[in-house]
Amino acid sequence: MPAVGNADSLSMLLLVGAMGVALTLIVHARPQAGYATYLIVLCLVPPWVAVTVGVLVTPLMAIGLAIVVALWSGSGIRLLAFDVVTIVVIGSVAVSFLLGYVGLTQAYAAIIGWGLPYLVGRLGTRVDGDWLSTCVAVVFVVVAVLAIVEFVGRRNWFVEIRFPNSMYAGWSGIRYRGGLPRVEGAFGNSIALGACLAMAVPFVWVSRLRPAVKAIAILVVATAAVLTFSRIGMLSVVLGVVLCVTLLGRQVSRGFRIGTATLLGIGVVIAAPLAMDVFSSAGDEAAGSAEYRGDLLSLVPTMTWLGQSSASARDAAGTQSFGSFESIDSAFILVGLTYGLIPLALLLVGALAAVVALVRGHRGPALISIVAILPGLTSVAFITQFTTFFWFVAGLAVAQVGARSRACRRTSGARRHRICTRWTRSADASCDDAVVQSLINDESETP
Repeated sequence: MPAVGNADSLSMLLLVGAMGVALTLIVHARPQAGYATYLIVLCLVPPWVAVTVGVLVTPLMAIGLAIVVALWSGSGIRLLAFDVVTIVVIGSVAVSFLLGYVGLTQAYAAIIGWGLPYLVGRLGTRVDGDWLSTCVAVVFVVVAVLAIVEFVGRRNWFVEIRFPNSMYAGWSGIRYRGGLPRVEGAFGNSIALGACLAMAVPFVWVSRLRPAVKAIAILVVATAAVLTFSRIGMLSVVLGVVLCVTLLGRQVSRGFRIGTATLLGIGVVIAAPLAMDVFSSAGDEAAGSAEYRGDLLSLVPTMTWLGQSSASARDAAGTQSFGSFESIDSAFILVGLTYGLIPLALLLVGALAAVVALVRGHRGPALISIVAILPGLTSVAFITQFTTFFWFVAGLAVAQVGARSRACRRTSGARRHRICTRWTRSADASCDDAVVQSLINDESETP
């Protein structure tokens, strides 16, 4: 495929801007078109397809901005606790930038790279929830099929889309494990692809696809995750399926649960020998990778309250390192090293809040997706499209929790009004909270 490196950056930026304006108008009229385009570009356009204007600007950012501009008015968004956490985290990064504690690139990565997809997800209730889940499911099934084709054909077509920027130089190379290429799709990294595939599982589970198609889709997604040869992707898929079976079991039939479990069991029997052979052949490389992630904990004492770690350094080529580590494969540790202990602590509080919300009964696909990937954040950083998809799903989870809470309050208010009306008519007495609760208990106990 011909290189596109000779394209003028300003001309391309103007083109992206014009497309953004046009898309804003389209999204305002048809929000579903905006979200479908956003997900397709997220999954099928490599992260290095961008122009540099001090910072990298991608088509995905333009589409995300168009969605926020088009749908914000009339959204009726009310701040929830995790909204406040996100605002404070991003605000602390902005303060760090203004004080000179972090550079423009790091500040841009958090403010735009996290904040924009979070807002896109937060506005996700502007479209039908079942439709959006099905859209996520279909797009990621396509990603999974392309990943399987990539493994079989030993060719990644996306890396042939060449752009002369640091992202292409850093993410276009194919990585190997045990002598076999790890599938990466358009994500630039097998770990990022595996993590995103795992996060897609709950959306496939609740999608509108027919039960048989849905079961096959989950198997295809799980197979693609195995072919990334990423332990994070494999384990997160398993955790996602377990959470779906236990928490979203009522949304599917018993036959579907049995059929899915059977297909996955067959898939494990077939895939396990391949995965074991690969990790066995990788030998010291795979073991060293796990040991390296454990060694990252030695950097925790170098973190500051706000801003970059005291162990941060940058060589003449612009490559950043922390102590003796040139890469940090842990989202939590990298956040602490780059932005400080305060943003890290707030994100950990948010992670705990997500688990608590799930336990308390807020069981939407987005929240389950986030909880399923939380353990993986100890071993995968916010890289390429995984960053965008994670924060998009986080915003969607908050939106779904907020919508469910409002629906419960409306239902509770209607029930209270009905009970109070019946009580005052029959007893000719006032209806306080104690009376309402007593009557609700009596109503619940009545067969």
